[in-house]
Amino acid sequence: MKRVIAVSVLSLILSVCSPFMFKQYIEKKPHEQTRALIFGGPIPFAEQKVELPTKEEAYPVVISFQSPLEKDTIFHPLPLFFTFFCFFLLLFAVFTLFSSYIKKVPKKKREKVDN
Repeated sequence: MKRVIAVSVLSLILSVCSPFMFKQYIEKKPHEQTRALIFGGPIPFAEQKVELPTKEEAYPVVISFQSPLEKDTIFHPLPLFFTFFCFFLLLFAVFTLFSSYIKKVPKKKREKVDN
């Protein structure tokens, strides 16, 4: 039970921080200058309106997520849940793999010492 709670907390932290890790890449100048971009990952869930550069020479451009305290942000709950679930499954699998490997190593060493 402790493992599930620890992985859940870590997954929630990664899910909330994921918009800051994943950036938007725009290669060509779009028709409108104000655009709503969705950030996050692996399933994007945080939407922000972004002012794009007006000059065509500025493209391609990489746009980063700004703090929700500084800019209006819309969080979509269902994609946020799926992002959390993806991180949870990944971290739970990795954590279980490492913990089972660590538990098996001392048993093999004890068998060699007994023989």
